[in-house]
Amino acid sequence: MQNYKIFVFLRFKLKNMLQKLKQFKEKHPFTSLMLIAIFVRIIAIIFVPGFGSHGELQHPTLFIGFLDKMKSWLDIGQTQGMMLLSRSLYAIVSLFTVSMIYRICDLSSNNKQSAWLLALIPIFSCIMPSFGVIENASAFLGLPLLLYGANVILRQEVLRKNNLIDNVHRTSFFIAGIIVGLGICVWYESVFVVFSILVILILIRNYKGALMTFIGMLASIAAIWLLLMLLNVDPLKYITL
Repeated sequence: MQNYKIFVFLRFKLKNMLQKLKQFKEKHPFTSLMLIAIFVRIIAIIFVPGFGSHGELQHPTLFIGFLDKMKSWLDIGQTQGMMLLSRSLYAIVSLFTVSMIYRICDLSSNNKQSAWLLALIPIFSCIMPSFGVIENASAFLGLPLLLYGANVILRQEVLRKNNLIDNVHRTSFFIAGIIVGLGICVWYESVFVVFSILVILILIRNYKGALMTFIGMLASIAAIWLLLMLLNVDPLKYITL
């Protein structure tokens, strides 16, 4: 009899806790999503040795040129502490990816519940670069930049579609271009996605937005190229797909 009362009590407490969690999730969808993502990544940092491994960072891009230069200057080796730091930075990058996916889905569907469910996928898949989602760490690091730029462009288009012209800023497209240009420097294959975005802007007759995005993209790529040359790094060494 005593055990039954304990069982009923625990069942009531569990049901009450789940109800509170559901209410919190409905009231704060983004916060609840990020808390789940943070929990998963803390587990990965501590218990998954291969998480954030630099072994997949050998895809030659302009970004890798910076890494090579910084490693030579700081004399960084593959110590246990550096690997832990690597996994932590990896986790932070993937958190930003989850955030951007949620915001893009929310803007596209105007349905926070659907956006929350869709963002659950990268919560788990983005901690595993080789899990059939992205090919290598260059893609893993370039994806957040691409998503952020796409988010800025999509937000401006939503404002324009809703006739909130006063809130549409051409400089936002330029900034988005700079961000996606940096994404190309990290992940060359993303250039096809970026040009797809430009084509879409042209098709919906947002010619100024497409032009500003393109100029921003070229400006950021040129800036990275010149910076590498100032660091005595040959950019052509890192131009391979």
